[in-house]
Amino acid sequence: MKTPLVVITAILAGLATLSCSESSTTAEDYVGVQSSDPFDPSKDITINNFTPEKGSVGQQIFIHGSNFGNDPKMVKVLIGKKEAVVVSVKSNSIYCYLPGAAYNVIEGNRLFADIEVKIEGKEAKAANRFEYERKMVVGKLCGKSYDKEADAVWIDGSFEDCSGFKNDGVMQFSPYNHDQLFVVYDQEPHFGTVAHGIQLIDLKEQTVKTILPLSKFSNQRLRTIDFAVDPFMYNEDGTYAYQMVQKKDAEGNPMFDDDSNPIMEKSGYAPEGWDKTATADQKKWREHLIISADNDNDQYRANSVYIVDRDPDGEFSNKSVVRQLANYRQCNGASLHPINGELYFTSFTQGEVLRLDMMKYWNTILPDSLGGLGRTWSSFVNDNLHDINTGSESGSGAFEKLFTIQDTNWEFQIDIHPSGKYAYIVVINRNYILRSDYNEETKRFSAPYRVAGDMSHDGFQDGVGLTALMHRPYQGTFVKNDQYEAEGRADIYDFYFCDSQNDAIRLLTPEGIVKTYAGGSAATHADGNTYGNENGELRDFARFHRPTGLVNDVHRDAITGENTLIFYILDTSNYAIRTITMEENLEAEEKK
Repeated sequence: MKTPLVVITAILAGLATLSCSESSTTAEDYVGVQSSDPFDPSKDITINNFTPEKGSVGQQIFIHGSNFGNDPKMVKVLIGKKEAVVVSVKSNSIYCYLPGAAYNVIEGNRLFADIEVKIEGKEAKAANRFEYERKMVVGKLCGKSYDKEADAVWIDGSFEDCSGFKNDGVMQFSPYNHDQLFVVYDQEPHFGTVAHGIQLIDLKEQTVKTILPLSKFSNQRLRTIDFAVDPFMYNEDGTYAYQMVQKKDAEGNPMFDDDSNPIMEKSGYAPEGWDKTATADQKKWREHLIISADNDNDQYRANSVYIVDRDPDGEFSNKSVVRQLANYRQCNGASLHPINGELYFTSFTQGEVLRLDMMKYWNTILPDSLGGLGRTWSSFVNDNLHDINTGSESGSGAFEKLFTIQDTNWEFQIDIHPSGKYAYIVVINRNYILRSDYNEETKRFSAPYRVAGDMSHDGFQDGVGLTALMHRPYQGTFVKNDQYEAEGRADIYDFYFCDSQNDAIRLLTPEGIVKTYAGGSAATHADGNTYGNENGELRDFARFHRPTGLVNDVHRDAITGENTLIFYILDTSNYAIRTITMEENLEAEEKK
């Protein structure tokens, strides 16, 4: 996968003071009118030194030498063969900004840049090299820019040709194949029109393809996408594989015949560790899409959660079987517990969180000849309820009503921690985040409590817990923090999320601190807006416009060869899939 090169072409706002190695020169020395000798074409130019000796994109650089003149328009500064932004010039000093990917020499894992100055046919090169320190930067994976939203047509194809991405939506990776990233779109902000179908972003083939039309879901309003992994084992052609196991009675005791020989039967359930040796073609059949749908029905029988199987060719397509997994009312989100596999889904109408025991569903899918129950699935929640307090059940007892959040008739989604020990409930249009802790004995989430945001109003403010303000938070993703792990902390994940109306990517630490990670940089742009489409340095330069989808992964760093963090962002009003990852440049002239 290619990562776009990033070159900053505008001056970053703010002039921080920087001391020099041989003088007390600062940025302020270059502000305002300066008196200095003009460039003398009869003399050579020289570079004596520069400061600092290392830095990252956007860094202020001071170059000291002679015969630089006093006209910035005449001066060209190249750092690592990339043109720097020249702010001001005096006869013995140049003040400029370091561009992105400014290096041309790679020595192991270290990056270096030649510094050159060119003026009217004269040029000079510094004796020493500048050490370039890479940063995480914003780029664009695919999509096209449009002046008018109506012109942003949906086009499948290569990353170079595709376009669209203009509806709110969320994304999810295939569990067994992280080259496949799936996107589901909501109708917002185009209410009254049918949203786009479910798309597959193929990171290996670098293509975008619409794989499931909304007609497969009765053209209903889809909200989230997740994956369920079934407990079965498969042959490579998608047929069930099985093993012979000892039969058990209704109490779970092993059964024997009259001669005390074990009674054996076929079982399609995979033994522990089966997926460690299974091939990719065997494992892919275990994957099922989980799609939540926001449909209303006052009898609580609306299509709320769908499950989608792979088609006979092993893909998700118009040939896939789509089943109703849960029928209730106005579901805004559905997520699988990463350890135990149960499904948690929401109901907008009463602010409810419900639980589905997925094993009771899987038992109806497997043929009875391989250990299944031999009965059909009933997806209606109120007909199949279990009450953990009384132990009473109706129907299969597969569903439970766990709790209600603090608000009814507001949108909310569930993001479960990788350990499964807690979940964040993002209340989208009430601008706050709840936390629900998991009881590992009962395997159920408990009533939530607010950890970030103010439910009374929106805003854009970093802070601790309830003092932080956000505006329409959307999809989030947990990211391992290496520093936390090195310190031996119990929770080593930060929670990054789209703050869509603030045009920013923000994060929530385990201690409840909300920080702005990328975008939302109104103060550093001349137009004073948080929204924009600039790539580059995360906080002062890059901007988004109504991002809603966010996932993270690792990919191979083209320079070090090591795995490095990468984010993918659905940036809806920029009609693009954006990225955040370590900046790369494969054009370095030397590699040692």
